[in-house]
Amino acid sequence: MHVNSLLFLLSIFGTCVFGKNILIINPIFGFSHVKFMTQMANVIADHGHNVTLFQPFHIPLKNMDGLVKNKNIEILNYYPDHYDELLNTESPTFPMFWDSHLMNNPVLQSVMMPRMIVKELQRTDEQILLDTKLHETLKNKKFDVAIAETFGISGFYLAHFLDLPCIPVMSAVRFQVFNELFGQLSSTGYIPQIGSKRASEAGFLDRLNDVYMKFFDKITVEKMGQLQNDNFENALGRPLPNWKDLISESPVYITNSNPYLDFAVPTTATIVHAGGITIDLKKLRNVGPLPEEYEQILQERDSTILISFGSVIRSYQMPDNFKAGIIQMFESLPDVTFIWKYEKDDVEFQKRLPKNVHLKKWVPQPALLADKRLKVFVTHGGLGSTMEVAYTGKPALMVPIFGDQPQNAYMLERHGGAIAYDKFDLQDGDKLTKIMKDMVTNPKYNENAHALLEVLSNQPIDPKMNLMKHLDFAIKFPKLRSQVPAISHVGIIAHYYLDVFAFLTSVAVVLAYCTFKLLRKIPVRLAAKKTKND
Repeated sequence: MHVNSLLFLLSIFGTCVFGKNILIINPIFGFSHVKFMTQMANVIADHGHNVTLFQPFHIPLKNMDGLVKNKNIEILNYYPDHYDELLNTESPTFPMFWDSHLMNNPVLQSVMMPRMIVKELQRTDEQILLDTKLHETLKNKKFDVAIAETFGISGFYLAHFLDLPCIPVMSAVRFQVFNELFGQLSSTGYIPQIGSKRASEAGFLDRLNDVYMKFFDKITVEKMGQLQNDNFENALGRPLPNWKDLISESPVYITNSNPYLDFAVPTTATIVHAGGITIDLKKLRNVGPLPEEYEQILQERDSTILISFGSVIRSYQMPDNFKAGIIQMFESLPDVTFIWKYEKDDVEFQKRLPKNVHLKKWVPQPALLADKRLKVFVTHGGLGSTMEVAYTGKPALMVPIFGDQPQNAYMLERHGGAIAYDKFDLQDGDKLTKIMKDMVTNPKYNENAHALLEVLSNQPIDPKMNLMKHLDFAIKFPKLRSQVPAISHVGIIAHYYLDVFAFLTSVAVVLAYCTFKLLRKIPVRLAAKKTKND
């Protein structure tokens, strides 16, 4: 009893002495991004730090209740001057990504997507950077460090104005542009691109496609950063530090990657894998009873399938030919119950569906995934859903729509419990039915999904502890960059010794040519000598 009391007092004393004032910049845009940053705030506050969650609104996101669980977190919601306009405007959902071949073309996407996304962020971001009263308020709170996500770069400029070291975070698995700033080699070949086979099976055309896709993917992300950089300079009327320089000042870069789930890629100590901090295994295993309406649905048939394409891409905006393929699958599997997250009341569409389908504008996704009666999850492959699938041991049909979703789909597929499915094949009802029937009846998917769950449940370093250890380290050594290889600062020619290979190749060619010429002369001289002797 005395030992426990002493440990408790020491923990309180340690918190009071060592707890830091941390500003977490959490832009309200995509739900998965918000959820990751909020959970990070919870973890950091749970470990005794004083956390302020600064939340500038880019969209009027409504499903945020309950995300902040630690009562000691101070929430600063920042509503821009045009917030009323946002309230009266439907949040951007980007329906063109469903089937637009233009938006799915890497070349055109590298031109169109950065402008489209930056436009949604611009007005709020510029107001934040121009709001000197806000800056003064935040300065008075005497923060020790800031944490900002690299999806939008305004947080790093805000931290710069506040004279705070800023730790970069990525709520997705990885983006090559940012990983390279911290010394990681190119992941080309380690992670397959859309349309490519994995390295062990890849041929020349797959490798060519990898280079092509990766090149324009990198251009897309760099364009997003530079557009924001240019916009901020125009708004403030003065030059600003380059966005890459601000981000790369940190001693660590925290990603939502998990080394036991993600592809294995050579990396550096500066890149911290915190994937899994949004998951509470105890809660997933004890979710409590489902709402009565879902309990009744799960009792209708032996097998139930959940379909949800996330919050940014809406099912009701799906092209009609895609819907037709899915409806054909419903009709072909009458012994399976389907729950489809469909965000709009549509009486006419409901009439087209067979009786084994339930449309719901909202679903208790974690609770359903934890229920053994749910056999398969059809998902867009957002990282939040991907993590939930992996940590519940549930088979999944991954139908990536855009962004990092294809990579997430391939990442989960390689463990054998999921299938990555081309969204354009949703219109093929026969193919969809065949795959879905196999996933429901073939035990290998369930066995492989549970095998992955066992690995994640027993990984040697807890993601939350990994996050906290590196965060404390970064706060103590905010300018340390010794773990970033020096060769990362040179160009591609010096980095990969292309000049040396070119030189050695040239020498080899010259030597081969000289040897060839010399060997050609030997028979001629021998013949001439023989003629002379005769």
